[in-house]
Amino acid sequence: MKDIVDVAISEIGYREQGNNRTKYGEYTGANGAAWCHSFVSWCAHEAGVSTSVVPKTASTTYGMQWFKKRGQFKYKGKYTPKRCDIVYFKTGRSHVGIVESVSGGQLHTIEGNTSDKVARRSYSLNNATITGYGTPKYTSTQNGSSGSGKKDSKKELQYLQKILSRHEAKAETIKADEAETGKIPNGNVMITVNNGKKKFTVPVEDGAKVVWERDSAPGKFTFAAKVEKGFFIGMGNEVLVTVDSKKFFYGFVFTKEVKKDGMASYTVYDQLRYLKNKDTIVYKKKTADEVIRIIAKRFLLKCGTLAKTGWRRSAVEDNMALFDMIQNALDDTLMVKGKTYVFYDNVGKLCLTDVAKMKVNTCLVDAETGEDYSYKTTIDTDVYNQIKLIYKKKKSSKKKKGSTKTSTSQNTGTSYGIYLVRDNKKIAKWGTLQFTDEINSPDIGKLKAQALLKLYSHEKRTLTISGVIGNSKVRGGSLVPVILDLGDMKIANYMLVEKVTHTFKNCEYTMDLVVSGGDFSE
Repeated sequence: MKDIVDVAISEIGYREQGNNRTKYGEYTGANGAAWCHSFVSWCAHEAGVSTSVVPKTASTTYGMQWFKKRGQFKYKGKYTPKRCDIVYFKTGRSHVGIVESVSGGQLHTIEGNTSDKVARRSYSLNNATITGYGTPKYTSTQNGSSGSGKKDSKKELQYLQKILSRHEAKAETIKADEAETGKIPNGNVMITVNNGKKKFTVPVEDGAKVVWERDSAPGKFTFAAKVEKGFFIGMGNEVLVTVDSKKFFYGFVFTKEVKKDGMASYTVYDQLRYLKNKDTIVYKKKTADEVIRIIAKRFLLKCGTLAKTGWRRSAVEDNMALFDMIQNALDDTLMVKGKTYVFYDNVGKLCLTDVAKMKVNTCLVDAETGEDYSYKTTIDTDVYNQIKLIYKKKKSSKKKKGSTKTSTSQNTGTSYGIYLVRDNKKIAKWGTLQFTDEINSPDIGKLKAQALLKLYSHEKRTLTISGVIGNSKVRGGSLVPVILDLGDMKIANYMLVEKVTHTFKNCEYTMDLVVSGGDFSE
């Protein structure tokens, strides 16, 4: 996922249309005014960053004060800026830019309204025109990183490559007698609502959908019903969906919309919706599954089977979304243990499962079971062939063993450890695509750098398939066999379901899938 810097890079070279007229000014409602902060706000918006994280404004004075009021402003000389920070200048007039990187005592920025265009600029960290830095509290999905320094930390991991092995998916391995027909006779899908006073069933109208994603998103069920006397559906009401008399989805009503024709539409989320809450949690030497139980107990959520992840970490998670706390623990487990886990809600219980145990052999995706498809290959997003991790710590009076790996800045009294790994063949092929981040501990710096290179140094491939025959066992994180001839490419692998949409319509049951991983062969 793109962060604010990625968006800013894509805008380099954009020029105003004369008299300070830009698309950035249109966004902030200040077209025709100086647009340097409008550019920053627009980039944040395009990266999916909330206005509660980066303000929507054309005023640099307001923007700087906004961060100061929230305790998120750091003055020059007392802070080393990071990627995605907002740098504020006083150059006779106010100015602002986005921090792209810091290296060799130099600050590298991307700025709007500099010589009437968007351009890169570089400064000494001690440059007299720099006032300080806004330090937004991005979530892991907004700045493209998590506490362990990863972007989409589970995709294309070596662990998955072992599981999604080429030519593993053979048509003959699919048991025909277990395959789903996709036909849903009347009465086989049932919606039961508990409004606290009574339980009642709701007729299934065309277009009822269940959406499950693999990464940090709650399960979502949407349906429509005629507003009738005798039942009332309100906020927080429990909703149970069954398919073929088996429990399929359980959640709570969050949205209701009634229209003039007497139809009402409802949005229902599972327990993962409550993990959007923010909190501060301090823990020592806890595994990812133990972190989940701590959070579940605090927020009165129910747990099912949680796999024992093994890796213990300590952390201070300050004012952070619960989703991000859990993902940070899983990301570090991934780096150290080399295993990917799927976190999900299974009909009202939080579950954590090794992705290797998520195969669905009763769902074969091929030209006969899917109506349409599209596939994409890119190195433009979340692909890197050089990884640089930096560990920084103020110099201690005691010299630590192994200090030969660090250097000391005479000016700051700070010790540095740099872990750099690269794929020379892919650098020669693609040019240098570098990922840089800071780490909190040098203990696993080399291990993390190597793991990140394995994770990111692959072309990113995704396949979208629509109209697949429905299978109630498929969710985000499932592994499904895919056999398709794409013309210039052939697929015969188990692939990872990034997103699935189950649709019940016209007495038919279909799925739309977004899948990734596996090998694409010429």
